[in-house]
Amino acid sequence: MPFFTRNVKLGRPLRVGSRRIIALGTWGSAGDPTVYGAADYDAAPALAYIDKLRAQTGKRITLSHFVGKALALTVAQHPDINCVLRFGRFYPRQSVDVCFLVAADSAGQDLSGTIIRNADKKSISDFVTEMETNVEAIRKKGDPAFKKMKSTMSLVPGILARAVIKFSELLMYALNLWTPLLGTPRDPFGSIMITNIGSLGLDMAFAPLVPYSRVPLLISIGAVRETPVVRDQQIVIGKMLRLTVTFDHRLVDGVQMAKMAETLANIFANPEARMGSV
Repeated sequence: MPFFTRNVKLGRPLRVGSRRIIALGTWGSAGDPTVYGAADYDAAPALAYIDKLRAQTGKRITLSHFVGKALALTVAQHPDINCVLRFGRFYPRQSVDVCFLVAADSAGQDLSGTIIRNADKKSISDFVTEMETNVEAIRKKGDPAFKKMKSTMSLVPGILARAVIKFSELLMYALNLWTPLLGTPRDPFGSIMITNIGSLGLDMAFAPLVPYSRVPLLISIGAVRETPVVRDQQIVIGKMLRLTVTFDHRLVDGVQMAKMAETLANIFANPEARMGSV
């Protein structure tokens, strides 16, 4: 077995327009071109769909699973977003992988991630099974996937932490090389990242991009809230869900985000038509 192998399965670099070339020259890293946005969605059809799936499967399906699947389908429909930026070129990923940020301990003092590979091709039921297995391993077995890396980083002086992280980013994403010595799984962050701030009682918050992850989108799921809405020219109380997004403007622009938001709205409005019965 070779000492180094490919970290991410990528296609050939894309030909891109002048807008992206200018963006590359304008911003140096994902810490510079960050853009924030928010959109409200009617959660009632999604909640009804989740209740139906729970009855069919007996599994504890949540809005996190639903949103993760919806976003996976959305990214699959807009593949130009599903790229890794390397040396000024846009390399398309060969799969849609969704990373969920989760608390690594009951006290919420540590954070980790669990990833669903080929998420657009899996059912919500598959999401639940994989996430429950992975989260249990994280919380009961000391986060085995990242244990070695966390142990190593705990020994690194703060003044050197950035250099160590940048070296890891260079190796895994710029050079697209991976070795077990890094102490992390292969391509641990995937196409997009999701965090559920609703579990903290928040209906809105903007999370920062993680520059070394090379992930262009980070979505925060807020808490469902009852809000006055207009339906058929009548003011009624609706159950609304706010999703906030942080994205890298070098890879994603406003037009692309608007198209993604429209696709996502269609899924929320009629989830069974897009996701199936189970």
